[in-house]
Amino acid sequence: MIRVRVYAPLLVAVTFCLASETTAQPPKKATTTSSLCTRTNAIDSTKQQILFTRTMDRPAERIAVLLRAADILWPHDQERSMATFMEAFDLAVQDFKEQGDQTRRTSQSQFAAVIALPDQRFKVISALAKRDSAKARKLSEQMLDEAAREAADKPATDNRSEMKTAEKLLTVAHGLAPTDAATALSFARQSLRYPATMHLTIFLYQLAKTDQLAADLLWQEALVAYRAAPMDQFLYLSAYAFGNSRDAGEMPSYTVYAVPQGFGVNVALPNLFTKQLLARAQAGAETAVQPASNRLSDIGQMWLALSRLEPQIRNFFPALADEAVQARDRLYTLLTPPTQKRVTSTIAGDERPKRTFDELIESAEKQSDPGNRDRELTFAALQSSKGEPLEKVLNAIEKISDENLRAGVLNWFWFFNTRSLIDQKNLVDARKSATKVVDLDLRAYLFSRIAEESLKEAEDQTQAREMLNEISDAAAKAPKTIVSARALLALANLYAKIDVNRGIEELGNAVKTINAIEAPDFSQQFTMMKLEGKTFGSFASFPTPGFSPENAFMAMGKIDFDSSLMQATTFTDKSLRALTTLAVIEPCLEITPKTKKAK
Repeated sequence: MIRVRVYAPLLVAVTFCLASETTAQPPKKATTTSSLCTRTNAIDSTKQQILFTRTMDRPAERIAVLLRAADILWPHDQERSMATFMEAFDLAVQDFKEQGDQTRRTSQSQFAAVIALPDQRFKVISALAKRDSAKARKLSEQMLDEAAREAADKPATDNRSEMKTAEKLLTVAHGLAPTDAATALSFARQSLRYPATMHLTIFLYQLAKTDQLAADLLWQEALVAYRAAPMDQFLYLSAYAFGNSRDAGEMPSYTVYAVPQGFGVNVALPNLFTKQLLARAQAGAETAVQPASNRLSDIGQMWLALSRLEPQIRNFFPALADEAVQARDRLYTLLTPPTQKRVTSTIAGDERPKRTFDELIESAEKQSDPGNRDRELTFAALQSSKGEPLEKVLNAIEKISDENLRAGVLNWFWFFNTRSLIDQKNLVDARKSATKVVDLDLRAYLFSRIAEESLKEAEDQTQAREMLNEISDAAAKAPKTIVSARALLALANLYAKIDVNRGIEELGNAVKTINAIEAPDFSQQFTMMKLEGKTFGSFASFPTPGFSPENAFMAMGKIDFDSSLMQATTFTDKSLRALTTLAVIEPCLEITPKTKKAK
């Protein structure tokens, strides 16, 4: 394949223009306009970035640029925009055929978490749905029909693959729900052809925030679709029906659902669910079969669900309460003694009162094995110490015998303590807490958050500048990571509010940091943290939204278009170079061309 290097005329013009300015200059004022910032130049440059993607090697990066360019072009050239969407989709289909579902390990440790990478096909469909929902649905149907034909030719159906398809469809629906409920519902209905997962309940609660009636009706469609499904799927319908934050069974995967504020239970739903569960219990009692795996049988799952839901069934439907108890007792006699012990232990654990911080520390100190003791001390310090005096928590951490683990727990504690103080607007204590975070990139990130909050209220620019200088010093010493890069991007935007020249300088520093990172990936809006002891591994993620290269460059471009565009050309990574260029020029598309007045 012959590779052609394509240069955008707009970029060349800026390069020549800025290259001549090498001598010392007076302080620059904010430049809100530029002769290069025109709609015609912006459209031409966007089309050049589409051609530029053909020099990129990684499909995911190429697709990201194509989707951004297609979205920008849509209001101005729909034919070219649709062609670009389709180019991205064809590329995504080819990538999936070659690679399939892809994952990434967070580290090489035995405790490393495995993260599923986005399916690029659904990423394209999600982006297209915001511009042409009918076309997006048609592509989705074609893709799913083709997958169904391929699955029919295989000797056995891959249930895990079908579950992933349902999750992907519901992820698209979740993203569309706030702005296009009708299209979101169409994708959610497509998912009902596949096994139920926790993503269905997540979507139902998301939709209920704006239209609970639509969510209730979709739930009823799901009940019809899954009424005969294995309990590992059927019980995913329990949480929404009763307005609970947890599922009633022992599910293959689970989460704590965010029940919308003011959510009201439609009593018709738990009534339908309970009657179907009782009917299944009667049928299951007649044909009891134990599973081959370590999963609970349907009989065990039904007993667990009826036990957990009994108080709510008695509250909503007293007439059904006795029938539910009788059904539960019949099911119990069909369980093996080990399973009986297992399910009763699970219910006892549900009802056991939550232990206090002091009780957890006392229990940990009774552990004879150092690894188990360190594990329990760690979980107590990080998960149950909220509201406890600072000295008490620090004393508990000091009891951890593994020196490396103790340092890591301290780092976690100060990081999340700082975040909590920022949320409380206690910026003085937050700043003190942030200085105790050992990881310099995390510390720089926290300082940027503190400065962001400070500048919202601060009137004294001297104090604000001191804070920003402190962030700059911390970032300069920090290792080159995505976290420190985000801090520098934030710093550039914050500096620009009081000193444009310094803002552009820090934007350049951010680019240098990013260029030093191997395969920089800003697609994930969170950062993983890990702790590893001798007997356990623990992971946490925290959001780092807002300061991606694209939105940082867009914000700076509105202040100094020429300098920001020049900085965008210095990215080593081709996709970042294209994405930041698009971000800078996008506002130019809103400028109305001037017309000459008639004489």
